[in-house]
Amino acid sequence: MRCVDVPRDISKSLRKLAGDNPKHIPVLGQVEGLPLKSTLSPRGGGCYRLHIHSNIWRKLRIDVGATVEVMLQLDSEPRDPVLPHDLAGGLADEPRALVVFNSLTPALRRQIVRYVDQAKHTSTREKRILLIVRRMLQRAAKRKKKKDA
Repeated sequence: MRCVDVPRDISKSLRKLAGDNPKHIPVLGQVEGLPLKSTLSPRGGGCYRLHIHSNIWRKLRIDVGATVEVMLQLDSEPRDPVLPHDLAGGLADEPRALVVFNSLTPALRRQIVRYVDQAKHTSTREKRILLIVRRMLQRAAKRKKKKDA
């Protein structure tokens, strides 16, 4: 993974455009002409960092210290994954699990949906859904412990 540090003035502009979610800003753009869809991460001091996926930096044959041209724009399209009905039902049965699931980043929610969808057998899919619900409940308990401490 390679990173580009977004300059302070551009970070400030993007933060204003992002509005209610300034911590992780979804962006579209290009790196040296190759299309990019990513999320800016905070790097400290009010600035952001853009992580460049390996399929881009390997194609461009760039490495640490290289100078690249990057064009970014705010991605206003929703990135939330569509929940399969059985996963949605399993989470709805446990309201705390659903709250924790909804608090996860869109990328992690997409990964979980992909994990469920990749199951080839119904029994495997059911086991995975139960596992996810259990993990969400564990996260809820962990958060509660932290809050109480």
